[in-house]
Amino acid sequence: MRGLVKTTLTERTYEALKERILDQRLAAGARLNIDALSRELNVSSSPIREALVRLETERLVISELYAGYSVAPQPTTEYLHDLLDFRIQIEGYCARIGAQAKRKSTINELRRALEKMGQSPKIGTKYKEYQKLVHADGKFHEIIVNSANNQVCSDIYASLNPIMLQSRLYHDTESNEARLKAVLDEHRRILAAFENGDGAEAEAAVRAHLEGGRKRLLDGGTKKTAAPALRKVSAGS
Repeated sequence: MRGLVKTTLTERTYEALKERILDQRLAAGARLNIDALSRELNVSSSPIREALVRLETERLVISELYAGYSVAPQPTTEYLHDLLDFRIQIEGYCARIGAQAKRKSTINELRRALEKMGQSPKIGTKYKEYQKLVHADGKFHEIIVNSANNQVCSDIYASLNPIMLQSRLYHDTESNEARLKAVLDEHRRILAAFENGDGAEAEAAVRAHLEGGRKRLLDGGTKKTAAPALRKVSAGS
């Protein structure tokens, strides 16, 4: 029971800090004082340190020798373009291979992930509002990559999961139900291609979806640095 309580406390501390970072109550570049955070969250320093280690793996905080932890800078627009270019290539390829295989297990997993996405009434602007949607979206895309049954692709994609997560949690638009409908419709097209065993259509659907995400996220912007208001990527980018 003691171990369970400790795990629960660490998880709650992690979520509390993550929420503050993603809602920009802790600004990019802000120093994170462990003692001050302990007092604010009314916990000891141990769960704070464990949470910060986990957040560092997600690229949401950074640590420097003798300087401690600070909130990571937001990704640049150039970086987000590069990340989407990578995703279009690897996810498009894996979708083509995976859809052609037409495995029932893959199709069922995609359906479950899409169902969870559909349970969100809108794309919220706060972490608590979009948390489940973002994770379900990430799972959907992970299934696509794993469907190719290519261990190298899966390993590379998995190693970038923290970066994927970070990039999904920033965007420059407000909550929008129409955006959510568009995202869900794009995912349904991908699922339909997998159900039909149509590799070419699956690849095309994934590429169109991610390009749509580029427009939703970046709106054709070419600036090297993200705008100060940049916050979270809507699901599907």
